Amino acid sequence: MGFFQDQSLPVIALLLFFSMILVTFIGYKSGKRQSKSVSPLDKLEKTTGTLVGSMLALLGFILAISVSMSDSHYESRRKLVLDEANAIGTSRLRAATLGGEHGKEIARLLDQYARIRVDFFSAGENPDQLRQVQDQTSNLQTQIWTQASAIANLNPTAVSALLLSSLNEVFDLTNTRRWAFEVRIPPYLLNILFIFALVSMGMMGYYFGICGVHHSILSTLLFAAFTMAILLVMDLNRPRGGFIQPEQSPMIWLLEESHQRTP
Repeated sequence: MGFFQDQSLPVIALLLFFSMILVTFIGYKSGKRQSKSVSPLDKLEKTTGTLVGSMLALLGFILAISVSMSDSHYESRRKLVLDEANAIGTSRLRAATLGGEHGKEIARLLDQYARIRVDFFSAGENPDQLRQVQDQTSNLQTQIWTQASAIANLNPTAVSALLLSSLNEVFDLTNTRRWAFEVRIPPYLLNILFIFALVSMGMMGYYFGICGVHHSILSTLLFAAFTMAILLVMDLNRPRGGFIQPEQSPMIWLLEESHQRTP
């Protein structure tokens, strides 16, 4: 699956679409030759039609599983953006409530932290930028926790305890969100999906050949439909490089609110 992971989605769509046309054409020619040499043609058409229908149904089932898994991962990534933005916002409010030198510093560092979390997404698939963002994130976490520990040591109150708890949630969500961007559909499932798509189209072409009828327009529409569905799975399976990306609006709103609060 390395080839498909590295190629752009339009290239994959074209390859899949024309591969379906090719295998259907090959199947059609094979079926047409077979129909000339077999006497009980009606029985052959019925049994082949049953097999083709079963194969297409199985392809639809595998496609449904793939879409469900990819959509689940996508929704998880969307929700984590909101959860992380809320956790950062809560921590900032608690730090501002504590006030003092350490509280103000934590609020300022959390503003920087929110910007870094936006950069975490906008870095895309650039490994150098991602490494830089991770280093900056770790550095800010250390600075924030140092300031929070100072508050807890100097003034151990319920509010300071809540601040430590919310900061711990912020840091946990950072790792959780990073993990969510690494989770993909198992490669073997995508392999099965591609293989079943091509085999199903080949069998369908074979059936057309036996029947002596080739539905060019309907076949093209079916190829396009399966190509778009598989492309949807591939797109959702690319957290950083696909066309469908989780919205970063909650983090942007948090930065705008922080900017408005800053005197």
